[in-house]
Amino acid sequence: MELEITGKRENKLLGREEVQLKTKNAKVTPSRKELRPKIAAMLGAKEELLVIEEIKHLFGERESSIKANVYGSREAMERSAKKHLVKRDFGGKGKEGEGKGEKAEEKEEAEAKADKKDESHKKGEAKKKPEGREKE
Repeated sequence: MELEITGKRENKLLGREEVQLKTKNAKVTPSRKELRPKIAAMLGAKEELLVIEEIKHLFGERESSIKANVYGSREAMERSAKKHLVKRDFGGKGKEGEGKGEKAEEKEEAEAKADKKDESHKKGEAKKKPEGREKE
């Protein structure tokens, strides 16, 4: 897979450089994880200041078009980058690398409670055997 820069624009107001790229000879849509180090190396930028906005790959084509932003500082990125894109690019890690988000932890807790409830329900069923209905 080859990367080619098709456009660059400096956005001083948001403290970033907006870059458009194309991949050539890509059989499948390249992943963000695969693209980040290659784009950062091409632009001479730090990987932690690069946010990939979109990757478009048309069916049957061997090209992908990519839009990425390179921020001048971490503060500029936190201020103006879309939060869901930052989360996608950095794997859901927060500022200090907290790991899982609150929703994931809540989901795990709910699943644990449900499992506990199912176990206690099963124990109760073992003690009580259902009686069949008598026909009148």
